[in-house]
Amino acid sequence: MSRIFFHETAVVDNVKAGEDTGIYRHAYVKNTELGDSCSIGDYSRIEDSRMSEHVIIQRNNMIYSGDIGRYTYTGRNTTIWHSQIGAFCSLSWNVSIGGANHDYTRVTTHSFIYSGDFGLLPPDEEIYDRFSTPCIIGNDVWIAANACICRGVIVGNGAVIAAGSVVTKDVEPYTIVGGVPARPIKKRFSEDIIQRLEKICWWELPADVIKDNFQCFNSVPDEACLSALESICERGK
Repeated sequence: MSRIFFHETAVVDNVKAGEDTGIYRHAYVKNTELGDSCSIGDYSRIEDSRMSEHVIIQRNNMIYSGDIGRYTYTGRNTTIWHSQIGAFCSLSWNVSIGGANHDYTRVTTHSFIYSGDFGLLPPDEEIYDRFSTPCIIGNDVWIAANACICRGVIVGNGAVIAAGSVVTKDVEPYTIVGGVPARPIKKRFSEDIIQRLEKICWWELPADVIKDNFQCFNSVPDEACLSALESICERGK
């Protein structure tokens, strides 16, 4: 039996929620679309966002203008600003994605030059867009604990971001990066395998097809596995 659960302490304003969706204790969700079987954890704040089915947001997250693909999940204390995140991504705790930059080319980097909170901004002043550059995370990306993905970065499909990394430049598909600033460590697979996985786009398959072929996704991508995936994708899309 389908259900929608909003905890009595949650604040829910202009939210379109799919079936079997839960918004838990003291969460605040506004102007947001939630797909089926989404979960918004305790004390999380979500505004102006869209989440596909089976997205799990753990407690104490802050997400503003986020677009999050199906089956992606976040850990505790994760912050996402004006960013697009693909399907089947694994975000650990204390992850920061897409925070706005301060313009260090001006006399001051203080936010009074674009925010009215301090009472110094002229009422007719044209405010520059701190989020004009895109921040895009591909599909099947693993971002480990305490990593920071800076504004303007594009992370390719299948990439891995090591714990504590500060990512200031684009990350190629299926590349492991780490450090401050993050640098490439190695590729997860050979170029041939990467190209085949990119073409397969398994994350676009229907959920029942993935479930029925679980062992293919739980295997090392050798020739037998890749051939099976290619055949599955030809039939399943």
